[in-house]
Amino acid sequence: MGKSKSKSKSRRTMVMGYIAIACLSLIIILFSIYSMNKVCNESDFIIKKILPAKTFSTEILTSLINQETGVNAYIITKDKGFLDPYYLGSKQVQGYYNSLDNLKDTALGIDTTNQLTAQMKSIEKFFEEQIALVDNDNSYQAKLNLYEGKGLVDKFRATDNILINKINLEVNSSRNKVINAQKIQRYLLIFLGSVLTLGNLMFIRYIWNYTYEEVKKKNELNKELQKLLISHEEFIANISHELKTPLNVIFSAIQLFQMYCHNGSLDHRKQTIIKYLDSMKLNSYRLSKLINNIVDSSKIQAGFFKLNLSNNNIVEVVEEIVMSVTNFTDIKGLHIIFDTDVEENIIACDPEMIQRIVLNLISNAIKFSNIGDEIYVDVKDKNKFVEISVKDNGIGIEQKNLDMIFDRFKQVDKSLSRNVEGTGIGLSLVKSIVELHGGRIYAESEFGKGSKFTVMLPSDKVLQENMLYSSKVRSEDESIKVELSDVYS
Repeated sequence: MGKSKSKSKSRRTMVMGYIAIACLSLIIILFSIYSMNKVCNESDFIIKKILPAKTFSTEILTSLINQETGVNAYIITKDKGFLDPYYLGSKQVQGYYNSLDNLKDTALGIDTTNQLTAQMKSIEKFFEEQIALVDNDNSYQAKLNLYEGKGLVDKFRATDNILINKINLEVNSSRNKVINAQKIQRYLLIFLGSVLTLGNLMFIRYIWNYTYEEVKKKNELNKELQKLLISHEEFIANISHELKTPLNVIFSAIQLFQMYCHNGSLDHRKQTIIKYLDSMKLNSYRLSKLINNIVDSSKIQAGFFKLNLSNNNIVEVVEEIVMSVTNFTDIKGLHIIFDTDVEENIIACDPEMIQRIVLNLISNAIKFSNIGDEIYVDVKDKNKFVEISVKDNGIGIEQKNLDMIFDRFKQVDKSLSRNVEGTGIGLSLVKSIVELHGGRIYAESEFGKGSKFTVMLPSDKVLQENMLYSSKVRSEDESIKVELSDVYS
């Protein structure tokens, strides 16, 4: 579930990264288009409206001077050949009017253009009147009006200069706008490009790290799987050994009985037969314990293992378990001591499973203890918890191995020729049963000085008890013999 959430979060992050980069790229494209349009509009404004008006203004002023000179020469000489500049200039007037109309919707305003249009029309009318006076043989009056024509042209020149100055200012303003727009575009593109580059680098780094983490996780998973496979192989090897040893003993005893039957010596071999029967029974217990552990461990892993909880005096339960094994520890030359700081403590537990836990821990202590050693079993009240501890002063466990002793299928001693029997599944099963009770188990040890296993069970009670099993533990109970079968001589 956690891995699925992590992958989903990573996918969302990657999608958000792609969207962010796409949006930033779109912003850069849109801004570039906007900037280019703005520059193009300013350029079009200058090229299509401002510059034509300036060009026509310069040309029309020159044309007016030429027209004025030609008309004056015609007045003086009455030679129509001098009117050619006038007629040529008249053809340019309409283009001039059009250029002025283009300026009306600009910042140059409509006042100056209207003023120029009116002045131009006045000059045109004046030239037409002067020509008409000459054509009607009234050259004297036309000559008198020469200064008036010069005044009209001078007034037009002054107004036209004002327009040209405004045009120059507008051209400079537009040029500055274009330059500023280009600067803003350049700097903003540099900024957005830097952000996009940085975002890409960060996103690439994230993808790299994500990929690296995924590869690392897969490698770690592969290593764990490899370790698990090795553990399973070791477990299978251990199981094979544990199965073969009692089976070989039982099979050998059967072969021996068959030989006695064939040679008719059964009656004479009674004591030997009894001895081998005991051996067969002991090894049957070993097989039973091994099978029970494997089946129960598999049930726990699959979630099918259920406890039969009832309210019991845990002190009495543990004490009776200890008392039931005293004869056996005495035979082994070991001293088992029970102690408690409270006489009664009623908690919810499965008595059969408590027996299994304690017997397994005592069995473990017996395996690694020598003749004359002591085994201490204590029950202490810790308010919300009950502490059950099994301590020995045997060979102990190295610190580096403490973390692995509760792992399924793990053993400290992996060789098939170890001094004691076992598959490494017992402590793992004990831990699982303790945790099913809502408790925990941990180990403390000093190599060469002994070990201590502590079980912490919650001091809770159940309202509905499942009384499938009696809380009393009989000393002759077969389950005790099964649990201690791997430490019999």
